[in-house]
Amino acid sequence: MKALVLGDEVAEILHSGKVRSHCQGADLILSTGDLPADYLEYVVTMLNVPMLYVLGNHDRPWELQDGEMIDGPRGGENVDEQVICLDQPSGDPLCVAGLEGSPWYNGEGHQYTKREMRRKASRLARRLHIGQLRGRRLGVLLTHAAPKGIHDAKGRAHRGFDSILHIIRRFQPRYAIHGHVHPSYGYDTKPRIVGRTTVLNVYRYAFLEIDP
Repeated sequence: MKALVLGDEVAEILHSGKVRSHCQGADLILSTGDLPADYLEYVVTMLNVPMLYVLGNHDRPWELQDGEMIDGPRGGENVDEQVICLDQPSGDPLCVAGLEGSPWYNGEGHQYTKREMRRKASRLARRLHIGQLRGRRLGVLLTHAAPKGIHDAKGRAHRGFDSILHIIRRFQPRYAIHGHVHPSYGYDTKPRIVGRTTVLNVYRYAFLEIDP
């Protein structure tokens, strides 16, 4: 399965008529947050593939032309504290789980204290455990913030969450993908390995081949 992973900054080539040719073969869209809803809606409409996303600290409710308020892009599924399994040609489902938001620093948007994120991660862990008992292993963990000690920083806004690292160590997904810590800020973007998991810091967009 070929995934188009998006995060943090709009890529103009994907917000144009070139998106289909540039993303040829993409089977899935994953978004780590902090992207305009209309941008994500455009990409998913043009590619016509499933889209799974989490929200970032800069995401806000979006008002439609008729005045309706929505929390995220239409055409996709929010995987915050959820586990969504997609069928693959191999017959084995690809299970994707997520945790939204960043560390708390000013209280705006989707920001969480360590305790709050631990509670969110605990609820997700219960769902992942049930999935494992049913033979459905976690394939991708999708978060906005980084795990503690990986691609993160000392400042309040960009430090990593220990609870995300705990999920990675306990459930060993094939990939743990996050955004939030931009390479333009000088943060590390090299893939890191934790057990059987490859941790990726994706900025703007990247393509990822997920083997069955």
